[in-house]
Amino acid sequence: MDTPYNLVKHIIEKFGPRRAGSEAETKAQEYLSEQIKSFCDNVTIEPFKDALRAKFASLKIFCVGFYLALVLPKFSMEAALFVGLLNGFLFLFHFVMYYNWLDFLFPKIESRNVIGNIEPSETAKTTLIFAGHMDSTPEFIWWYWLKDWGVRLMVLGGVSFAILPVYYLVSYIVGWEVWMSIPWWVFVATSPFSLTFFFIHGNRIVDGAQDNLSGVAVAHAVAKTLSVDKLKNTRVRFISFGSEETGLKGSDAYVKKHKRELENGNAFLVNLDGILDIEQMHIIQKEISLGEKHDERLISALGNAFERQGLEKKLGTIPIGATDAASFSRYDIPAVSIVGLPMDKLHPTYHTRLDTIDCLNPDTLDTMVNVLVDFAKEWDKTH
Repeated sequence: MDTPYNLVKHIIEKFGPRRAGSEAETKAQEYLSEQIKSFCDNVTIEPFKDALRAKFASLKIFCVGFYLALVLPKFSMEAALFVGLLNGFLFLFHFVMYYNWLDFLFPKIESRNVIGNIEPSETAKTTLIFAGHMDSTPEFIWWYWLKDWGVRLMVLGGVSFAILPVYYLVSYIVGWEVWMSIPWWVFVATSPFSLTFFFIHGNRIVDGAQDNLSGVAVAHAVAKTLSVDKLKNTRVRFISFGSEETGLKGSDAYVKKHKRELENGNAFLVNLDGILDIEQMHIIQKEISLGEKHDERLISALGNAFERQGLEKKLGTIPIGATDAASFSRYDIPAVSIVGLPMDKLHPTYHTRLDTIDCLNPDTLDTMVNVLVDFAKEWDKTH
């Protein structure tokens, strides 16, 4: 496994798709932990249990709630308003904003994080964490078959969950008749869009070469390089998170467990996710769903490293969804993500069966290793 590309290829060939909490994810994490023992000073596997199916299984609840709210005005406007508001509120906070309020309804499943540390040659004054996530996702079938239109239909479905109760509330206050009104018929006509949530996943689990073995492999190569060419006052930490695709479960569990240690160790996270296209490599400033802004010091230092390595400094915003960096920023641990995907449209490989080893460019992975090693060395000089 002498290159990031070969590591990705080997894990896919050996373990296949790695759904969160599956045996394949567990075995891949155990394998990776054995690999990093050859260059890390200490390695740990940290199991955690969480409601790994709650985020996407809850979408069926929201779809049923939406249709119930559509029908209820015939019988009781008060009941329709209550159901609509509750459904929209829970959809926004549980699903969109990752507050996981409905997790208690679902069983807990075990996953695990893998952590390896490389101590500096002298006293550690700061810690740089390079991380990616091991798990891959069930295929988003509408994104595969309909591409950007699949995303648009899902967005429209989600907007309907939020707008319907607003229309009901205004109607209730001013005394409008809702049942079979023109706006009500519009909601009925567009209601099939919500079925893109009900049937979001197909039966296939994707290989996850770019999302996100690419990030794991680049982080692995950076840590391995810096284990030989040690930093002076910066501890290097490699993490392979489990269960990112189910709502950032692995990174959330890690930060909750280690928050004080991260603060005391002056830790900074550089998360790598979807290291696919060198022309679309973005340093992520914000993640809209969670309302998180990432650390300006990291953004600036990484931008400088990009430019030193002859790459354009591109800043980006995650419009929907989230990365593991958001778990850190949410708890005030400095973090940033690097994502090599377009920010304004769906890439064909994202969460689809096309996310195979064939979509990766070995040169892109190697280039990002060079950028991050450069960044780490400069960081060590100035911190």
